[in-house]
Amino acid sequence: MLIFRLLISCLFSLIFSLNLHAQDETAAQLLQNVQPSLVEIRTVDTKTFDEDGHTVVGTYHTQGYGVIIDSQGIIVTNTHIIANAPHIFVGLSDGTILEAKLVYSSNADFSFIKIDPPSPLQAITWADSAAAQVGTPIIALGNTDDNHQNILGGEITSLITGIDSNNVELFELNLNLNHGDSGGPLLDNEGHLLGLIMAKRLNEENKSYAIASNKIQQEYSQYSENLR
Repeated sequence: MLIFRLLISCLFSLIFSLNLHAQDETAAQLLQNVQPSLVEIRTVDTKTFDEDGHTVVGTYHTQGYGVIIDSQGIIVTNTHIIANAPHIFVGLSDGTILEAKLVYSSNADFSFIKIDPPSPLQAITWADSAAAQVGTPIIALGNTDDNHQNILGGEITSLITGIDSNNVELFELNLNLNHGDSGGPLLDNEGHLLGLIMAKRLNEENKSYAIASNKIQQEYSQYSENLR
């Protein structure tokens, strides 16, 4: 376990270093306000191989982001980031690194993971995603080549409803996101959580997708009820 923690400490060394050369200073301020509710997620797995009679240990990791939705340590992130990972580590905005456990996975691409923080955390404030329309302005995070986070502004370009309902479950966005941006927050102009970044459309610029916040909040309410 010590080697995992040393590795993760190195991986998280540049967590949440924001690129403040954003064109929209208002967006930068909103992001600073919600930063304590945002986390970076890394998973670590090791596999042993036999190579010419020698045992070789390979270490693999994935990375992404998550959002604190409960002050006691519940975080929402994309399932594809943490799927089948034996070790999930969460980096808080103050530099604290904690190991997390998976507590719930949705049929949609999001899961809830749990950490045990030393003190209550700042949970994100929810937006009502049902009120969002095509053209609604949004704010998101994107990674840059120098390991910083860049503030991205755009808008919702399409509303995607569920197969079995008329409720909006996904947003199509005119954002050019990259590998590693999954699990990041989609914010409205008041800094409330409008959705969770999920994926970029392959081979097409400025087209990405986010899971609507009401979909996440509904399943979190059901999860919480089952704990009572």
